[in-house]
Amino acid sequence: MRSSHTLRLPDAQDYSESEHLQEPCAAETGAPAFLREAALTLAQGAASERDRLLVLRIAEQLFHSPTKPSREIAEELGVTREQLVGLYRVIRGNKAIQDALSFDSPMRRRVSFLRRELLPPNLPTLHGMFSGEVCVPNHIEFHPALMCNLRCRACPNCKSDSDGEWYFLGYPPLGEPLDACRLQQITDLFLELGIRDFSFGGGGEPSLSELTQGAIAYLRSRSSDSEISLYTNGIFPVTWSYREFSTLVSCLNKIRFSIDAANAQEWSHYKGRPAAYFEVLWSNIEAVIEAKKKAGSKTRIGASCLVSDLTCNDVAGFLDRAAAVGLDFCDIKAVETCFGEKEEYRAKSQEIRDAVTDLMKKARSGYYKPMDLVVDDSLLRDEEQESGCEVNPGHCWVAIRGRMLTVGPYGELYPCSDAANPGAEERRDYKKIGQLTEFSDSQTLREEFAEVWSGSLPQRNELSRDNCSYCVPSHNNYNSAVEKLFQDWEYGIMPEDQPYAGEPDHYQKSHGS
Repeated sequence: MRSSHTLRLPDAQDYSESEHLQEPCAAETGAPAFLREAALTLAQGAASERDRLLVLRIAEQLFHSPTKPSREIAEELGVTREQLVGLYRVIRGNKAIQDALSFDSPMRRRVSFLRRELLPPNLPTLHGMFSGEVCVPNHIEFHPALMCNLRCRACPNCKSDSDGEWYFLGYPPLGEPLDACRLQQITDLFLELGIRDFSFGGGGEPSLSELTQGAIAYLRSRSSDSEISLYTNGIFPVTWSYREFSTLVSCLNKIRFSIDAANAQEWSHYKGRPAAYFEVLWSNIEAVIEAKKKAGSKTRIGASCLVSDLTCNDVAGFLDRAAAVGLDFCDIKAVETCFGEKEEYRAKSQEIRDAVTDLMKKARSGYYKPMDLVVDDSLLRDEEQESGCEVNPGHCWVAIRGRMLTVGPYGELYPCSDAANPGAEERRDYKKIGQLTEFSDSQTLREEFAEVWSGSLPQRNELSRDNCSYCVPSHNNYNSAVEKLFQDWEYGIMPEDQPYAGEPDHYQKSHGS
């Protein structure tokens, strides 16, 4: 898919100080609007013409490749590290460039992760982490359920038997499953450590666990300022009604329904359940939205749809329905699987790219507003863009940072939600970093966690994409973002000198991964 924003600016060294800035940025060149606007504001400043051209060159590179290492940018432009830091300072203060990176870049998910990590309160953690220190996790995901009611074809937790029947792999028993009291003790432990970002999801469907509703309500009662999310397939227990829906919208900041298909037939084929359940799912969504309206809640409710050769025919119709029922956001996602026999779900065909191109035209016209639409970077990226211009993560920063430290149904701890999946049994033995078992009192539990978390740092430092059978796009993007910051830090460009303003941006409010 060819990006409509592509622009080849001349090399800065090809211009003398006397040549006019507006020539390469004039409207007839097809330059993105943000570059033209940025050129006008830069022309009013005190920077030299050569520096203004350099800023525009860098801005275009960041637009398409936000995690490109600064060393490579400096070498290509023939500037020193100190000069590059000065140019970054100009970019950081230019609203046109910053807005374009947040809202229009085909890689805005990576931009969002960069922005969030560069928030001022996070800077000491980055410096400490890059220096090899153990840092407190910043996000906890709970996997309370031992079972699932769907049989999703691309899910690593489902397989087919010799008769072609799909089944849920299930969790290997690791002692006694957590009960409500122990889950509350773990919750208190993380709150006392200052963690304020939580989610409920899992290899199983969280709504099937009798712990989930109480755990969500307890967490909110203990912390009014925590961000709490629920990721669900939406096929709730039949016993759930307005009371349960009210708990969700009064306690959660975000709910994402993993619908993953555009119509009932596609849903049934993908989910392994009768097509009639598709309408049950939408009825549950509408019931939660109605509970939100009655409560005057600000909970953001959204859905995801996976794009593959089997599911790309009616994504626009899916979005039309999502907007009509009042969803706040939708995520259009590529499918990642760890099973080779599920190759048909990999999103690479021209048919998919044509569908996404048409979809983005409607989205950029404002057709789906006020619903927020986020499309996976892998579906937006211009394949004709120069390859190898992005950083290659040599670390799993998700694991090192504790961005998705996952608590399994037995109190076991995993470096990310994917490693905790029951379908990853061969990875679980390798990647499990410990298990919480000391529940006699809070101090003993805290000491046990501290020992497990600190002691597991060497193990977490060894993890990378190379030794994972698969990694979801959001974790890939996060690892790329932090790897860029790390390589720049080694180069001598500190996090506070980056060209991205550290702020919670538009995408971060609604991302579903």
